[in-house]
Formats: sequence, structure tokens, C-alpha cells
Amino acid sequence: MDETCHHGGCHCGAVRYEVRGNIEDVDLCHCHLCAKLHGHVSAYANVDKDELHLRNESGLRWYRLSEKTDRGFCKECGSALFWRAVRSRRIAITPGTLDGPSGLKTKSQIFCAFKGDYYPLDPAIPAFDHDGE
Repeated sequence: MDETCHHGGCHCGAVRYEVRGNIEDVDLCHCHLCAKLHGHVSAYANVDKDELHLRNESGLRWYRLSEKTDRGFCKECGSALFWRAVRSRRIAITPGTLDGPSGLKTKSQIFCAFKGDYYPLDPAIPAFDHDGE
């Protein structure tokens, strides 16, 4: 059993969570939807849903982005926290909401064909025009 425990939450504290277990390394997403929701590139790190424990969810709201995906955010401060595919065993956290050092690395950049024209891609990180699969 993985004894790793990470804590995180939104800016105002109305959403607090912990992950008891492994957090996968980060994917940067350059798609248009993420740009609209986050204002820029988004970052996501997958965890098993059973390893994510909400400690305070009073501010948590889910936005049904499509029939396939939801976004979790804080209704009080607006922090983007989660992304999940409907009926998946995985959920993605936004790693910037973790408290303190995470030890995570960026493993890929996806949907690079749709990136904004105002910033370059990082050539040191593997880049994919679509989802990387």
C-alpha cells in the first residue's frame, strides 16, 4: 500500500482534499476548452477516485462540460480543482492546488495543435497534437 498523502484545496479553503496514494505526473493541456476554463494552459494529474478524499466540499461545484466530462471548481473563489471523465475510475486534480512541494514532473503536453499564439511550447517536454494516445 502506498503511504503517500498529499493535501490540497482551493484558495479560500471552501474545498479541501487529500490524496492517499499515487498521483500520476502532470499533463499540460493546450485545448481551447481548457484555455476558456483556466484562462491559459491547464495542468492535470490523475489519481484513483478511491484515493481522493474530500475534507471540506462546502464550496465544490461541478460543471458538466459535455456528456463525457465534468469540471470541479470552488463556487466561492473560482479555483479550478478537478476534471473527471464520466464513469471513469480516475479523476484529475489541478496540481497547482496541492499544498507545498508535490514531487510531480510534467510528462507531456497535449492538444498542442490548438495552443495559443502568444506562448511557445517547451521543447523539453514531449508534445502531441491531440491527446497523446
